[in-house]
Amino acid sequence: MEVLVFFTFLSVANCICASAAASQQESEALVSRIAFGSCSNQSAPQPIWDAILNFNPQLFIWMGDNIYGDIRRPFHLFGRERTIGPWKNVPRFIPSSEEEMKSRYEMAKSNPGYSNLRKKCKNIIGTWDDHDFGLNDAGKEFTGKVTNQRLMLDFLDEPVDSSRRKQAGVYMSYTFGPIGRRIKVILLDTRYHRDPISRDGNGTILGSSQWTWLEKELHGPSTTITIIVSSIQVISNFSAVTAPFLHTECWARFPKERDRLFQLIADSKRNGVLCISEDVHYGEIARYDCATGYPSYDITSSGCQI
Repeated sequence: MEVLVFFTFLSVANCICASAAASQQESEALVSRIAFGSCSNQSAPQPIWDAILNFNPQLFIWMGDNIYGDIRRPFHLFGRERTIGPWKNVPRFIPSSEEEMKSRYEMAKSNPGYSNLRKKCKNIIGTWDDHDFGLNDAGKEFTGKVTNQRLMLDFLDEPVDSSRRKQAGVYMSYTFGPIGRRIKVILLDTRYHRDPISRDGNGTILGSSQWTWLEKELHGPSTTITIIVSSIQVISNFSAVTAPFLHTECWARFPKERDRLFQLIADSKRNGVLCISEDVHYGEIARYDCATGYPSYDITSSGCQI
């Protein structure tokens, strides 16, 4: 997704007061400050890290587009290579080489603000979206996903023996905090298995193996709060009011998949489930009252360039 508006919503982390940690094992440490962000162009200024560091988060969640790894060609309506318009003859975005992806991750990781966060914040976890997956709006058809999964997990300092390095996709869950104040964070992978977007709304976002895993996670031990991290918006459907001029990627473009997600949450009888998302380059809090038996919220924080 490419738009020109940048905003972030890290202040809403104050509303998520629970316990957290960032390993695949449970932690009893109480955490009350959670920050989350996305859409972080490694080549652009990122003064937002000062505010994040002042917030002193005990957990930071990357939600996707943690770097911009693909190559964006300029807007050209006319000429030999036309990237937009009715005479478009070349794609606007093309993948980077493995070496270039590594270089961009190194630039992101060496950003002074983020480097300081890595020193101060013990727990940094995350998933990806299209631009760190490797190609704008790409899904399961993208051939570079295996290599880029390894590079993304290297960026997150994922242990070499992690199960995330052995599975197809970067989805994972974490359970944090002491009994009575536990929180579960479920990181979805909305890219690795996603079918192309179609007009009839058919196809899958998560794929069969991830759906099976998610059902097991939601039916697991109860927690005070469960945060589902989706790189694309779960509730909002911006395309409904902007099409055909602008289409955004979201769960509403796969209505059967979104209904399945809401039904799975409802069937699990799990209380305190909320979503956080990114992709659209603006901040939003969306509420939907007809999904799970209690109001569902999707908090969008998108754009680290402020």
